[in-house]
Amino acid sequence: MPVFHLVDKTLANSYSTVIWDFDKKSLKIDRGLIVTKDENDYRRFRITKDGVSPRSIPGLGPIFWLTGDEHDEVGHITEDPVTRTEMYEKRMRKLELADREIPLTDKARLYGPEDADITLVGWGSTKGVLIDVMNMLSKEGYRVNFLQLKMFVPFPSDFVKSVLGKGQLIIDVESNYDAQAAGVIRERTGIEVRHKVVKVTGRPIFVDEVYEAVKKILKDHDEKIILMKGP
Repeated sequence: MPVFHLVDKTLANSYSTVIWDFDKKSLKIDRGLIVTKDENDYRRFRITKDGVSPRSIPGLGPIFWLTGDEHDEVGHITEDPVTRTEMYEKRMRKLELADREIPLTDKARLYGPEDADITLVGWGSTKGVLIDVMNMLSKEGYRVNFLQLKMFVPFPSDFVKSVLGKGQLIIDVESNYDAQAAGVIRERTGIEVRHKVVKVTGRPIFVDEVYEAVKKILKDHDEKIILMKGP
């Protein structure tokens, strides 16, 4: 199934030194359902219980059609409403399977105390900044945690709702004008994130400006702060 990696400009154009503890010996390659021989009745988009259809490896023999339009199990374009419904439900079952199989830690992660009075929300390159801001505020006596969103489809609705549904002050920090993650949170959980800190200058978000923005929200209750600091 297609996978889209959402990375902001700062993360895409930066480099850093990290501790590499990846154990290659424990790596297991699982290619899923594979057709290992030629089949006269090979259906690349076979309707299955879990939504996953068997794939073939190039050169083994099975041939199939591939189109961006709606198609039947063989891959031929179709406008039949029954087939369209079956195929759509098949794709949704595949997402449901992914939601069950992907560990929660790969979808979202909470840093700091669970019973915080302030929750910072972010994704992408804001992670390091928000952890630093969380620690700075914690040293001043504030109870702060940080919710890192790592996956949007499938979205960890139940977990996010359990973290943000405690009546605390929620502040969303993002490198886009519309605070798009806040919109997804509202759509998927019903929780409105009123306070937003955004930056669209093309420059990274800095620790000191987020810290100052959070303190201003605590003092003046601003609902949207646009950051403008340069390099």
